[in-house]
Amino acid sequence: MDCNVIKDLIPLYIDGCCSEESEKIVNEHIEKCGSCKKILEEMKEPSDIVSVTQAPTVLNRINDWKASALQSVLLFVSFGLITVGVAFEAQSSYDFFNGFCALNLVVPATGFMLSLANWYFLRLYKNRKSFSLFSLLATAGFTLCAYIWTLAHYEMNVFELFAGQDLAGFFDLMRGILFFNGIGFLLTAVFCVLSKVLSNRYAKMLGKE
Repeated sequence: MDCNVIKDLIPLYIDGCCSEESEKIVNEHIEKCGSCKKILEEMKEPSDIVSVTQAPTVLNRINDWKASALQSVLLFVSFGLITVGVAFEAQSSYDFFNGFCALNLVVPATGFMLSLANWYFLRLYKNRKSFSLFSLLATAGFTLCAYIWTLAHYEMNVFELFAGQDLAGFFDLMRGILFFNGIGFLLTAVFCVLSKVLSNRYAKMLGKE
């Protein structure tokens, strides 16, 4: 029997997929042919490819777990901030500080938490850059909507507030707004930066280019 034919049969022989007649032919041939016997023995040896392919699988599982843990922690932290803000706001009296906790803590944390929903749609984005940029915009957009809703809830009419103000009055009013809501603006900026940076890290963990 020609060695080339035996070489074609050896993989089937090892897998036990060849017929009894072909198996017999291979056995008879390798008893006489040292070259084919050596090929058979080499092909029967455990391959290192298994360990190579298993390593990325394990690494992917670890990265999936890390990404899930990151998202869960951010959801937990933002929800915790909202809970604390609502609790303090409920205890505030109807005076100058009414709405202080809502504007400075609840609103920024709510905008950030809602933007995390975008992370579930990572596959829709072409790359990490577009995903992280949209995550930042989503945080800013949700926070702006939350501010508008809060102003409506507390019946704060911004247009009436600025109506009839001269330049000096306008700047005085802006200083007052920054004093009252400065923490909220700063926290919003922090959340926007965190959203961009951490979303990029999240996408990288999941193998997004």
